[in-house]
Amino acid sequence: MVGYDPEPQATAAAIRQGAIDEVAASPEMAVRGASLVLLAAPVRSLQPLLVRIAAALAPDATVIDVGSVKQALVASAETDLPSGQFVGCHPMAGAEYSGVEAADVGIFAGRVCFVCAPKNARAECVSAAHAFWTGIGCQTVAIDPAVHDRLMAAQSHLPHVAAFALAAALAPEMPFLDRTTSAGSPTTSLRDTTRIAASGPAVWRDILLANASHVLPLIEQLGDRVQDLARAVAAHDGEAIERILAAGQACRQWLVKE
Repeated sequence: MVGYDPEPQATAAAIRQGAIDEVAASPEMAVRGASLVLLAAPVRSLQPLLVRIAAALAPDATVIDVGSVKQALVASAETDLPSGQFVGCHPMAGAEYSGVEAADVGIFAGRVCFVCAPKNARAECVSAAHAFWTGIGCQTVAIDPAVHDRLMAAQSHLPHVAAFALAAALAPEMPFLDRTTSAGSPTTSLRDTTRIAASGPAVWRDILLANASHVLPLIEQLGDRVQDLARAVAAHDGEAIERILAAGQACRQWLVKE
């Protein structure tokens, strides 16, 4: 297995971990002769990567990715890779940590992987994408790229926005919290609600920009609900507070089945 990363320390770690057998000097060299190419990079770098590797691909190669925003990439792939070798993929598995050191061999078992094929995708490439993900334990689901992006905006991207914003909102309290509590033992509520704020900022910058049309209205709705609660607290309006909290509780109970 051949791997490429612009950071030499990343490929060195991958060699040590046994994740790859050989390091390539460029993306073009990495894909030469490969039957399957997996692009794992920030979402705004995926389209330029497709352009770079297009001429170096073997005629029978299949190219997949793991990005969490699909519509623009799938659309551009029809032009950037007219051979129909690209199939957009998004495995619904991951953690807040990154890098090969955080790898988990069982992370895909029992998870869903969305498959978003461009209109020009070859049937054999689509089949190869499904076979790859099912082979490592995923259940594959074919989905329209636009539907995928709207779904991810609500189920993944907005929750990350909320977690990052919540953690950042506590910045003024950091000196007090540092003096009075142990950083290693936060409350369960703080740990649970900010867990995904440990994710890579550069990765999430790209996701939010790439899916802005779907996630921005949701961010604005989140801001409206926070403002509703702020006004109710400022007015000491207990009934309004409880009404807002109850609405949130009802939505949570519907959205997340325990």
